[in-house]
Amino acid sequence: MPIVAVVHRLKNFDAWFTQFKANPPPKVGRWRVLRGADDRNRAHVVGEMAASEVTGVKDFLASPHMQEVFKNVNAMSTAPVEIVWLDEV
Repeated sequence: MPIVAVVHRLKNFDAWFTQFKANPPPKVGRWRVLRGADDRNRAHVVGEMAASEVTGVKDFLASPHMQEVFKNVNAMSTAPVEIVWLDEV
């Protein structure tokens, strides 16, 4: 099952979470938001999806709307957003 992790290193988690709720992940797959136990301003948005849904999720993340969202989020961050694709072994 393919997994994508979107890693955020934030200046202010609460401000980011407001932005996240206004721009949620796509409807396909199963999504979770995880917050760093040792760094409360680090957030991971993790999505698990069927292989057949990967292209749709990649298209969603590359869309002009989400590129603008990521631009705004990068301004709220201490490091650029990192998107990591993973496969189970």
